[in-house]
Amino acid sequence: MRTLPNLAPVRRVAAVSAVALFLGGCVGSMLREAPVATYDLTAPQGFSGRAAAGRGALVVVEPTAIQTVDSNRMVARSGGQVSYVPAAQWTDRLPSLVQTRMVQAFENAGRIGSVARSGDRIAGDYQLITDIRAFELDVRQAGGTVARVEIAAKLVSNRNGRVVSGRVFRADVPAGDVTGPSASHSLNQALNQVLVELVGWASGHV
Repeated sequence: MRTLPNLAPVRRVAAVSAVALFLGGCVGSMLREAPVATYDLTAPQGFSGRAAAGRGALVVVEPTAIQTVDSNRMVARSGGQVSYVPAAQWTDRLPSLVQTRMVQAFENAGRIGSVARSGDRIAGDYQLITDIRAFELDVRQAGGTVARVEIAAKLVSNRNGRVVSGRVFRADVPAGDVTGPSASHSLNQALNQVLVELVGWASGHV
């Protein structure tokens, strides 16, 4: 009677080899990918001419943004081409992060009665509705790279739903190279300029 060979050891060796090849490929892929550094934004602190706090209550709605900006990636634009700053990201989705720093800016200024996020379930006298039109590095062929932040804002009364006032805020700040440290620093400076002007404008209507 012919004895069939025992294939179990062969199968085990083949399985182990396949797993090793798979893990080796994963490790090799991870080694080839650059580590992603995470950067944060800050709210402005120095508000000149600090005014007495008003009695109004303001609710800051999370900003809207196009899909390119509605992420934690840092956007870099060169003409009509949009890309991302390599190996760099924000600590949160940009609209959520800007909303948080916007609330903190109002708190730091101390010019209105109270301020809260829309998710805090606090009924305010006014809503601040904003749209992030630009939050990017503008990589130019000549003239150097510029960090650009542009936010359109509307102040809406909760009494009748009417727009009390509206305005577009924009700041351009010279930037260095297209890297995480340079991009985050220059974009944070541009955001601070925009928030200082935005807080001063909104505080005059609340």
